[in-house]
Amino acid sequence: METIFIYLLKSSALIAIFYLAYNFLVQKETFFNSNRWFLLSGLFTSILLPLFFIKKIVFIEKPTYFPAHFSTPEINQAPINNTAVSFDWYTLFYISYAILVTLLILKIVSELVSLFRLIKNKEINIVKPFALVDINENINPFSFFKYIVFNSNMYSDTELQNIILHEKVHSREKHSVDVLIVKVFCAIFWFNPFVWLYKKAIIQNLEYIADQKAVQNIENKKAYQMTLLKVVSDQSCLSITNSFYQSLIKKRIVMLNKNQSKQRKIWKYAVILPILVVFIIFFQVKLIAQEKSSKTNYYNENPSQIDPIVINKNTSDSKLKEITETVKTESDVDIKFKNVKRNNKEEIIAISTYFKNQKGAKGTHIIVSDEPIKPFYININKDKKGNISINLGNDHQIALNENEGNTNSDYSYNDENETENFPTPPTPPTPPTSPNAMDMDNMPAPPTPPNFPTQTNVKTPTDPNDTKAWKKFEVDMEKFAKDWENGSDMKKFEAEMKLYEAKMEKWQPDMTNFEKEMKKFELKMEAYQDKMQAYHEKIRDKNLDTQEAIRERQEPIRDKMDAKREAKKAKLNSEK
Repeated sequence: METIFIYLLKSSALIAIFYLAYNFLVQKETFFNSNRWFLLSGLFTSILLPLFFIKKIVFIEKPTYFPAHFSTPEINQAPINNTAVSFDWYTLFYISYAILVTLLILKIVSELVSLFRLIKNKEINIVKPFALVDINENINPFSFFKYIVFNSNMYSDTELQNIILHEKVHSREKHSVDVLIVKVFCAIFWFNPFVWLYKKAIIQNLEYIADQKAVQNIENKKAYQMTLLKVVSDQSCLSITNSFYQSLIKKRIVMLNKNQSKQRKIWKYAVILPILVVFIIFFQVKLIAQEKSSKTNYYNENPSQIDPIVINKNTSDSKLKEITETVKTESDVDIKFKNVKRNNKEEIIAISTYFKNQKGAKGTHIIVSDEPIKPFYININKDKKGNISINLGNDHQIALNENEGNTNSDYSYNDENETENFPTPPTPPTPPTSPNAMDMDNMPAPPTPPNFPTQTNVKTPTDPNDTKAWKKFEVDMEKFAKDWENGSDMKKFEAEMKLYEAKMEKWQPDMTNFEKEMKKFELKMEAYQDKMQAYHEKIRDKNLDTQEAIRERQEPIRDKMDAKREAKKAKLNSEK
């Protein structure tokens, strides 16, 4: 049960992290589609990331057991009265949590039932892929998947067309899925205040998307905003649907008139990545303790019990790393495997092995070939005097004497300085610091919109074939629109909106210097990339030179070894 509790806490923390990142970094940008996927990915990351752990193995010594004949003194203890039962707070928490989750889920189901009851037995006009439902109930227009529900008696034809264009965006892009997902999250994480703010942010962003795409198909942008203002007084809607009205109507009008954000600001989404890395390091690393087993020891103080290391053409990079760590732990000898080259079959064709102990004794064993290497053995032995000797195969030996700190080897040479003396990589430029976040408390309040006048003298013709009536209707509508636009209330509102826009420009931070610095930063980044390309070319040339030097220096070594073998054979033949 405690595991579930910790999981809920971690998921809640991730939800809070994603919400704060959205609120302070990208909420004010016009990347509405990107914001949608950022918010959804935050929800799924919050429930999936706590399930995965990075395993870190820690080796510990085997515990020492007492001999069988050893006995501990007996301690006389008074009998303990266990009649008192401690109260299990975890059980109470989980029962309460489960009850509330169940009630909230049932509420969602109830809203779905109410929705389908509302559209049941109603006349549905199929305009693929949409289903238009005209109802008589006094309820705000909304959409739920393919269904678009409205009361045509409450709006004019122009207003109804604007509303349907808005709801078609919700329906076409499946915004109902987002609403259902975030409502389920609110049911599961009801105790987390950030999840309710998260829900509000998702619904607000969906309205921004629908507004942005709806006005692309509308010639009169002002008429669309008037439609928003007209429905502002009607708040009757189902919470599970995408309603045309939202309480954030002022913010929607501001976002409609806001200039598009520059693409260079897309980098803000990447800020969440280092935060997630820190979260993983602190909370998702799982330590696993393992006892050291003598079967895997590559070092043994008794020379008669040698467990050799075998390096062959199929030895993996992870195995080489394991050998390095184990030898360091067991024998206090540093072994480094460098310049490992593989062919197309992932077989080792070149490898350099470096030996070094704490007292400075060094040794090198280098193999460079165009063919897969032959297996060679590394035996690490320690005698009674503390001398460590490293044997490679049957013919080669590097003796590392801890007491004298010297290296005895007829065939090896130390190329450590050459392989480590690589060019220094260039330093990347530092990005400019963005202006401080906006002060939401001092944000100017938008003006109050004027009341929408009633169309008392304009009536829609009932006969679609009555051309005269329709012409008169169009003339009356034009006159009504002009009177509305030229009215004193509307002019006052437009003047207040201009003043409000001027205040908003002053309130928003000045990005001019930041954009100039970003241009300089981009130029520096291009120069940095050129330097990095030159750096990689230097590394490539250095590696080629090193390989060539190794081949040249191996030739006399091989000749010397061949001469020794021939002399040894000749000596054996002469003795026979």
